[in-house]
Amino acid sequence: MIRCFRSTKFMYYIISFIGALYIWLKLLWTKNFFVGGLFAFIWMIAIALIMSLFAWIKMNKIINIMRDDCDCEKYLQIYNKLLPDCNDKKMGTLLMLNLSSGYLNAGDSDCAQQTLDRIDKIGKGRLGAMYEAFYYNNLVSYFFLTKDTENVIASMEKLKLALNNKKLNRVYRNKLLYLYNEKESLINITNNIYDGAEQLFDDALVREKHMLGKVYAKYTLGIIYLHNNRHSEAMKTFEFVVKNGGDLFYVKLAKEYLEKLI
Repeated sequence: MIRCFRSTKFMYYIISFIGALYIWLKLLWTKNFFVGGLFAFIWMIAIALIMSLFAWIKMNKIINIMRDDCDCEKYLQIYNKLLPDCNDKKMGTLLMLNLSSGYLNAGDSDCAQQTLDRIDKIGKGRLGAMYEAFYYNNLVSYFFLTKDTENVIASMEKLKLALNNKKLNRVYRNKLLYLYNEKESLINITNNIYDGAEQLFDDALVREKHMLGKVYAKYTLGIIYLHNNRHSEAMKTFEFVVKNGGDLFYVKLAKEYLEKLI
């Protein structure tokens, strides 16, 4: 994560090197070469942990531009600036996954596809398991956006396999299982099957902490209300989407429904 940002990368190299050199030289005179080297190594590890924490905090602030402010334009600008400077493949994959999420939320299917196509190596281990699950989750969202039902179903099967990976962190698995169930419900809705959909998205609305998820749940509930001829409730949900959705593509769709309902 340190390498995602120039500031944390340079700070780590400078503080780590200067501090380690100072510690090693100081202890070299008072104790011995190996003790100095050991304490210098511990210093470098400590600085790496601190800088990693700082980088994660910085990354979460960027992610919250989308999750809390629903500001796709600003979010995409930041990630498009970060990606060219990232030479670490693992971190580059993370940035591209987040960038593809931004394009999907903005409704830009072409850029979302181009970004997902650039992800050629997911990696192994716990990190690779997480990347794979989020990759297929985004791929499903892409095919929903392009209304390619056949590939939605095919990608859902791959997402299900990724969620069953024993290396996948439980927190990420639970989060993505919620999204998987919601996507299954959306497939049913496209086939005019609405059983259980309202309760599912009502629960999602209660569970969701970020505005992005609330807007998504509200928009889907609006579709469900329309199907059930509950037009006044549908209008309220679409008005919520327009008011709080920033420049998400749901806002455009909600406005179109409102024009028909007025």
